[in-house]
Amino acid sequence: MKPIRWLLLGAAIVLAIHGAAIADETPSVVKIGILDDLTGPYSLASGVGTVEAVKLAVADYGGKALGKPVEVVVATDQNKPDIAVAVVREWLDRDKVTAVIGLPNSASALAVGKVVQDADSVAMATASATSDLTGKGCTPNSTHWFMDTYASANSLTHGLMAQGLKSWFFITVDYNFGLTLQAEASRMITAQGGTVLGSAKHPLGETDFSSALLTAQSSKAQVIAMANAAADLDNGIKGSQEFRLEQGGQHVAAFFLNISDIVAVGQKELQGAIGVAAVYPGMNPGTLTLSHRIADRIPGKRPPTAQNLTAYEAALHYLKAVDAAGTTEGRAVMAKMKSLPVNDPITQNGSVREDGRFMRDVTVFRVKPPAASKDPFDFLEPIRVIPAQQAFRPLAEGGCPFIK
Repeated sequence: MKPIRWLLLGAAIVLAIHGAAIADETPSVVKIGILDDLTGPYSLASGVGTVEAVKLAVADYGGKALGKPVEVVVATDQNKPDIAVAVVREWLDRDKVTAVIGLPNSASALAVGKVVQDADSVAMATASATSDLTGKGCTPNSTHWFMDTYASANSLTHGLMAQGLKSWFFITVDYNFGLTLQAEASRMITAQGGTVLGSAKHPLGETDFSSALLTAQSSKAQVIAMANAAADLDNGIKGSQEFRLEQGGQHVAAFFLNISDIVAVGQKELQGAIGVAAVYPGMNPGTLTLSHRIADRIPGKRPPTAQNLTAYEAALHYLKAVDAAGTTEGRAVMAKMKSLPVNDPITQNGSVREDGRFMRDVTVFRVKPPAASKDPFDFLEPIRVIPAQQAFRPLAEGGCPFIK
């Protein structure tokens, strides 16, 4: 009997050690890492506003998931994919971060998607726009919450082409986001019988658009399309006003005209401008109330952007999915994120598609004149609402590698 007792005791010790190892590997907290642009060209569009939106979502959820505290850590990638990868790897390996959110730089978002896939964590792109995130760069561990280049190009080109504006010239930021946006919009313009007369590329963080705008002006294109965003878009629009392009009969169109752009350039200066958005502060009473709550946490109480509001939604839905899954393991949480409806102050009965695309309606809007605004955050007048299924690229056409 002694050998049997020793065997049983040995087995018990092994199980105890194994159980302790499992316990050590289980995170003591649920930790969300915000990887964002805190001082660069995307800092006003995302940045601090996204940080505060995520923290508010955590507070609104009660500060716990799986009965454990929810913590938020913050870092910047300096808009460099290699830095983004290094930060996220350290977060996952050393700091036990369970999900990454933010990611305004599209190249960084694509790179991080591969890292979280290998680690079975979760990435939520709430500020980057390339449709490659649900296309060739799609992963089973990534979700895309911000409006993408396909939906923006699809909505804006159809709207302006319907007004008889057939010739286009692009001013494009020279990396994945801008190049993808220009390519997708160009295909749509050509398919509708329009013409792309040329393009001028610029680096991220450009301040002098004189050369690009002169080239665009000399093209005589009816539409000068700004395939950029945030500070680049603001500087481009200001430059177009200095060159008086609108007075010369050319229409400056912005695929990603944001609340931060309206604040930076001025509502009066941009009144009448056409753009598209999936969410904005004055969209409904719920978004307006939430927007003021987020703004109260932002220095200067500036109105939150679509990126900020989207980060609130994604963080809240992630925490619900963690509790529903009973774990922070990436694939299990992703399954719940895709099966649970998205219900929050902004969206009711929204959904995350199989490829990670958050599906919501898109609004074509016009910037109101200041006198028409009923609230300090009431900037936009909806022209028409495009159903999500019409606005976003069909699942079968995306080329997501794990969708069969």
